[in-house]
Amino acid sequence: MHERDHHKYILVLIVVITILAALSVFFYSSGESGEGSGELVVRIVLIPKGLNDSNTFWSDVIEGAQMAASERNVELTVLAPSYETETDLQNSMIEEAIELRPDAVVLAPSDYVKTLPYAKKVEEMGIKLVILDSLMEEDVGCCVVSTDNLKAGYRMGEYMKPYLKEDSVIGIMEHIKGVSTAVERERGLVEALGEYADHIVDIRYCDSNNDKSYEMTKAMLTENPDINVIFGLNEDSASGAARAVRDMGLGGEIDMVGFDSSLEEIQFLESGVFDAIVVQRPLNMGYLGVSMAYEAARSKEVPKMVESGSVLITKETIYTEENQKLLFPFRETDEE
Repeated sequence: MHERDHHKYILVLIVVITILAALSVFFYSSGESGEGSGELVVRIVLIPKGLNDSNTFWSDVIEGAQMAASERNVELTVLAPSYETETDLQNSMIEEAIELRPDAVVLAPSDYVKTLPYAKKVEEMGIKLVILDSLMEEDVGCCVVSTDNLKAGYRMGEYMKPYLKEDSVIGIMEHIKGVSTAVERERGLVEALGEYADHIVDIRYCDSNNDKSYEMTKAMLTENPDINVIFGLNEDSASGAARAVRDMGLGGEIDMVGFDSSLEEIQFLESGVFDAIVVQRPLNMGYLGVSMAYEAARSKEVPKMVESGSVLITKETIYTEENQKLLFPFRETDEE
């Protein structure tokens, strides 16, 4: 090789190395900052408990998850059974998610026991796991994002206790027997009721089915006509119970506290069928779930427990600005 060609070869090599070095710095800095087109895509699969037209909670969770994904370089896939009781179907979806080899899975387990082995498989494959809404019998996942259900149940009983009397007779409509959200809400409720917990005469489970809650509430009131207080511990159980009370002409005669904030529940609160509702923050839950999964997938440290929050709303407080934003998060305000 001539000396001139040798110098030309060295110059070209230096230019190539310089370009490669600059590109590597660009991609590295973009990945660290979370901005720019050079950031690696984080692939996350969200698996809620169920998604059907009668329950808006999980659609709101998905909305929140999509918000978090849109703010980050996240490719979000949602796999959802129709109903919360379809545990076997959800387990097969967990296996499907594992086959997709994502960076992280955000899972709302539908069963305290049966979901656990499948959740463990996620972690065994080296996939980051964030648990949403409900716990299982063993501690799995790098982070749990959930309502403090003990506190939420306590709020229900704490609100109603001053109105209870010696002749108060209490019925409870729950969602799914044994699931941690039901167990903890009932425990908090009973704790807040104190001595009035002995006035609970009937507890039923509607399997998170609105129509089943409706029929079971009618049966409960027929068999226990003295019941004058009812608690509904999730969206479907509360809505179905309120419809039954209204249709039986008992609205206003039975004190009711519901849970969650579907449009139907808000209307029941406005009309006085419900005295109060405890509202979770499903948008927060979905947003935080994906946010924690994103950080964990990038080897960032995440907290073991993140509370998504809840608040009790009455007919008198439904129209405050803060509660309107909570009940109608996508409604445009005059300021916007």
